[in-house]
Amino acid sequence: MREWFRETGRRPHRFAGLVAFAIAIMAVSSAFAIDTVDLPDATSGWILPDAGALGRPASEMGSIEIRGVGELTFDPTAVETLRPDLFVEGQFSVFDVLVHLADTGLIELEYTFDEAAQTHVVQTVNGLNGWWYDAHYGGGSFDKTVVRMDCFPVKDGMSIVLYLEDTDRLAAIHAHYREEVTRKGEDVLVVPLVVLRSAAEKIEFTDVAVTSHNARPDVFQPGTLTILDVLLSLGEQGALDGLKLEWRATEDDIAVIDGYYVVSIRAGDFAPERTGNCVLTHQIGGATIQDYLTPHSHTMSHIHLTGDLEALVAPGTVEWLWVCL
Repeated sequence: MREWFRETGRRPHRFAGLVAFAIAIMAVSSAFAIDTVDLPDATSGWILPDAGALGRPASEMGSIEIRGVGELTFDPTAVETLRPDLFVEGQFSVFDVLVHLADTGLIELEYTFDEAAQTHVVQTVNGLNGWWYDAHYGGGSFDKTVVRMDCFPVKDGMSIVLYLEDTDRLAAIHAHYREEVTRKGEDVLVVPLVVLRSAAEKIEFTDVAVTSHNARPDVFQPGTLTILDVLLSLGEQGALDGLKLEWRATEDDIAVIDGYYVVSIRAGDFAPERTGNCVLTHQIGGATIQDYLTPHSHTMSHIHLTGDLEALVAPGTVEWLWVCL
């Protein structure tokens, strides 16, 4: 089911951060795309080509700032993942970096795996509790993420900070995770609300069944769901008429991007024009976490994390916003 809305006047304030994010990624320079994928494909339909994604595993010395401790470095080739169910060999998360630092004696770390939230939870670092993290890839800037720490992929040129979070916000994040797991169940994932929005109008889809299309076999294990799978599933279900993705490897001074960007979408009368350099940016939402998605109460839940790299659990909403520079 889908509904149309026309919007006039100012864009809702909660999208200010997403607009800034999209402008930032487009303003650096024109992207170098090594591959363009038009979907549906005459042969494979809404499945991306096998050779499309060739992301580079982290290989250069990285660093993480732990507030009150300092900046610590790590060798990515020595980091192993605690989520082999999620990541393929050679890939790992922000959380895995912390475990590696503890294993090498640089910090004291206590953690547990919360079955109800399906994620590892940091209990204490050097005897203190209440930690959360922020991360961004090259060319970005820090924002407050709600992506599970053991699901955020590490790349070369990445910035990571660990800090003591507000207790209410941290509690809301973990409550949101538990709600996702309850919502997901054991069968096909169903997202209650998916929204496509441009400057002038939006279209809504309710109760969208999402299946894996294995768009990033270089990063994730087969069957992993990502935010991009929401669009690909809509396409398979006949809700989208067309989708164009660009694989971007690098931009002038950003050595590593390695992600798919959505640069065109058509769904009936919803076919936003390309007036300049345009991308479709995404965000997730949910009742519990909505008031804690920052800055300025907008609902952005990522920073330079493309939809093909954000693992999907079971959010209450997935929203895509079309932005042009």
